[in-house]
Amino acid sequence: MSGLIPGLHSNTIISIFSSFGLESEQLAFLIIALFPVHLIISFIPSIFFGIPEQQTVISILPGQRLVLDGKGLVALKVVLLASLLAALISIALFYPSLSFFQFVYATIRPYVGYILVIFSLIFLLRTKNPALSVFIFLLAGMLGFYSLNTKMQDSFLPLFSGMFAMAAILNYQKSKIPRQKDEKIEPDSNLLKFIFLGTIAGMFADLLPGISSPSQVAIFISIFLPVNTISYLATISSISMSSAIFSFATVASINKSRVGATASLDKIFNIEQNLTLILVLFLIAIAIAVAIVYLSRKLIAKLANIDFSKFNILLALYLFIIIAVLDGVIGIIIFALASALGFLTIKIGVERTNLMGAVIVPTILLVFKIFLI
Repeated sequence: MSGLIPGLHSNTIISIFSSFGLESEQLAFLIIALFPVHLIISFIPSIFFGIPEQQTVISILPGQRLVLDGKGLVALKVVLLASLLAALISIALFYPSLSFFQFVYATIRPYVGYILVIFSLIFLLRTKNPALSVFIFLLAGMLGFYSLNTKMQDSFLPLFSGMFAMAAILNYQKSKIPRQKDEKIEPDSNLLKFIFLGTIAGMFADLLPGISSPSQVAIFISIFLPVNTISYLATISSISMSSAIFSFATVASINKSRVGATASLDKIFNIEQNLTLILVLFLIAIAIAVAIVYLSRKLIAKLANIDFSKFNILLALYLFIIIAVLDGVIGIIIFALASALGFLTIKIGVERTNLMGAVIVPTILLVFKIFLI
């Protein structure tokens, strides 16, 4: 259910479950199962929910454009196919990647800061409004820096809950979509090419801190290859799944956790000694999630017309209470500022991927040993 709530990050869910006092092994298996399921389910709201009127179609996500054309189920099938194939390719490449990651990371480690700066500049210049993007990116970076330097129990909880979950709740609008056609998709060579490319890109994204966001990597790919709506969905889905799987490889090979769920798992479970078990459970969870979503695809399309306003109020209240309990007054302040920043980002039409400056900027400052406090 968590993936159906627009903006609710998997890190937020894990933080909430961590507060329930579960045994380490129970929480570990819960994270392993939740991680891939949340990834797949979270594509549903990005396709079907919160769709604006036709006049503002330029501001919406690629999957939502297909929904307005009555092809939302096609978009969903592409996501499911890409996620499943990317998972299989990633698992096939997983064990060879362990030694490969060690070699590559040792080579690029002295230049990580410069790579992050160059990537950020390219990413920001490729946005619709570079000036506003830089503004949001730096604001998020400042907020992220001070949030990560507080003594809160979980610095990421108020930060990401505010920027993504609460901002999405504040911007929620009831959708009315046209009838969706259940058309077949033909996985041609072009589609398969983007799935494979996305898988490889997701693999390399895990080597660098702060840039493992699928949207960021997909935008970078679009610099070199023309990407249409379908191929973009295939690319971003495969990046998302590949990055998730290879995040276990980076922990085992270079002892780096680039993904929040993996970082949480690494604190309570020995990832390196349980790689096969993790991969098996992960693949089972993916298969179950894909099967459930595919079989319930028509129901999902109908759910898009339900008004979630009252549920969103309960979710906002729950997030407020959890943050207050775990992180106190400072957490509430960070949550409020992050919510305002996320809401502003949506309202001025800037890509929300710029909010990842909250992670990238502190990382750059750390690498170059620049201390602001």
